[in-house]
Amino acid sequence: MTDSASRQTSPSLLVRIRDAQDSQSWQTFVEVYAPLIYRYCRHYGLQDADAADVSQEVLVQVARSIRTFEYQPERGRFRDWLGTVVRGKVVRWRENCAREVRGKGGDSEMVPVPTVAPQADTEWTAQFNAHILRVALERIRSNFEPATWGAFERVWLENRSPDDVARELAIPVAAVYVAKSRVLKQLREEVLRLADDFPGP
Repeated sequence: MTDSASRQTSPSLLVRIRDAQDSQSWQTFVEVYAPLIYRYCRHYGLQDADAADVSQEVLVQVARSIRTFEYQPERGRFRDWLGTVVRGKVVRWRENCAREVRGKGGDSEMVPVPTVAPQADTEWTAQFNAHILRVALERIRSNFEPATWGAFERVWLENRSPDDVARELAIPVAAVYVAKSRVLKQLREEVLRLADDFPGP
């Protein structure tokens, strides 16, 4: 089976990691999501080691809970569920720090606890969408010829007009549209494999 065919038939990563024996899919999940979780923890002011510890706690929680996670769009996406887990771990970490400060006679205000409601956390949504798109782009890039990717990159990522790109690359404008369509189709499929919706324009 070709790589293209296997990619088309491979199930979602979120489905595959429910199998406790599928260590390769779990490794892929960690490679994709751990950097996102870590950056979000750092965004809330956690130091490097603390962000790494909280990220590990999140991954452990995901491993325990993913087997019963049901994708129900009306009740929220995986993105939102993961965001809730991350925020909960960050809040708990900060509360523990505050208790330690109080126990030492310090000022608990030094360790503020975030109060962003899950449905209002646009920062998490923006980070999640941007991260998944970036990872998906990296994962599919090698599947395309440089000319195809160059046309897509200029039109979709740099938001340039197809006519300008066609002139620059000395190709028919129709070829630019075809390149964009081909890459976007695979990008959408890759994002859906990694997450559960396509956040692109």
